[in-house]
Amino acid sequence: MKQRFNTAYMTYVALMVALATILSYFPEIPLAFFAPWLKLDFSFVPMLLIGFSFGPGASILALIITNLIHMLGTQTAGVGELANILVGAAYLLPPTIMYQKNRSKKTAVLGSCIGVILQVVMGVVTNKFLLIPALLGEQAAQFDMVNYLITGIVPFNIVKGSVNSLITFLLYKHLSVFIKKLGRKACGNVEY
Repeated sequence: MKQRFNTAYMTYVALMVALATILSYFPEIPLAFFAPWLKLDFSFVPMLLIGFSFGPGASILALIITNLIHMLGTQTAGVGELANILVGAAYLLPPTIMYQKNRSKKTAVLGSCIGVILQVVMGVVTNKFLLIPALLGEQAAQFDMVNYLITGIVPFNIVKGSVNSLITFLLYKHLSVFIKKLGRKACGNVEY
């Protein structure tokens, strides 16, 4: 299926990117009392909706654009945004790739479960090798990395991935008629 970048497609993606950007700032719900920077947000919901609608490429494009916008107010010199892109890609790619090949609820749920698992793994990897060393510098040697990863990063990413997936499933059913019509216009009347 070859997608054309027409006005309807670009408008839909732009609206979802704007929504994802807003949701990356508000609401932010702190989940770990010892790590106040771990905040639940719902920015992956519009990205997953885009991915289910137009494929994995569109969701990754939205992820990158959202994080580039987020860099305008960064407090991590771009390291946090890079980590978010890696974690987001790990979460978004399995369900969107699988759903593109087999458009069923079962496939979407299975893909999302795999995405949450990969999000957790990538969250651990990016924190251990990218975020903590870059943000703490020499103090990283004294940081209790194992405790932080097990009691902070792992549960945080499980909750964030699961909540974003659940909200997406609740919304997609209601939005699917509109999304399918838009998809046919954007992709040259290809049936889903």
